[in-house]
Amino acid sequence: MTSLREQLDDLRVRATTPDGAMTAELHGRSALRLTFARGWYDRSTDDEVTRKLTALAGRLWVARTREYWRILGAESGEYLTGEDRALGTRADAYREGRNALVAEGRSENGRVTIRVSGMRSWTVDVIPGTIHTCDEHEFAAMVEQAGAELIRDQYRKIARLKGEIYA
Repeated sequence: MTSLREQLDDLRVRATTPDGAMTAELHGRSALRLTFARGWYDRSTDDEVTRKLTALAGRLWVARTREYWRILGAESGEYLTGEDRALGTRADAYREGRNALVAEGRSENGRVTIRVSGMRSWTVDVIPGTIHTCDEHEFAAMVEQAGAELIRDQYRKIARLKGEIYA
């Protein structure tokens, strides 16, 4: 039987923009993969890519959250769709702090930045001219770097928050 930790480490979800232009896959805790519909990237603009990536990030996180709760529910034998109501001032403080956290990830070359507040409000910034100076594989790698770094930043900040509240 696979442990809960192993199941979460092997978690795999996928999300696509409504028009099918982009697809993102999250595997495990922070491995990302971004792909584009054939020919779409070459016809797009920085603004168009930025807008779609911002929406796609939110969709991917929703898919990840649903799968997370599905795994936990299967493990517990209960149907779970989210956290229970916080019990106590520490739990309230933790949720309030977590919902206010801002995490950020940036590609190594700084061309792509992804930011999220409370894992709900997403922002993607692409330096102007990036789309026309990078092919789709180079660009996808930048997004994957930025996304993975954002997730690691979120985990670091969550750990710090837990230490501050529950220590």
